[in-house]
Amino acid sequence: MQVRSLSERTLQRRITEEGHSFRELLVEARLELGHRLLSDDRVERDEIGFLLGYQDATSFHRAFREWEGVTPARWRALCAGDSPDATR
Repeated sequence: MQVRSLSERTLQRRITEEGHSFRELLVEARLELGHRLLSDDRVERDEIGFLLGYQDATSFHRAFREWEGVTPARWRALCAGDSPDATR
């Protein structure tokens, strides 16, 4: 497999041509990976925030709640089929 490198400007231009922004793609990637990591009970929520590039657990918690309308802990509990009363 041959790897082609792109300049930063070329990448930025291609993203813009597709009607997106780097920020949008970053948020989308973080959300997708966050879902995957939260689906694995072996990965702690604080570690997920770190792996997704947040400065601290609170920043990840706030961003995830903005995306999904529930906390990471609540999302994990809902996906695991836990009690509907599960919170943070």
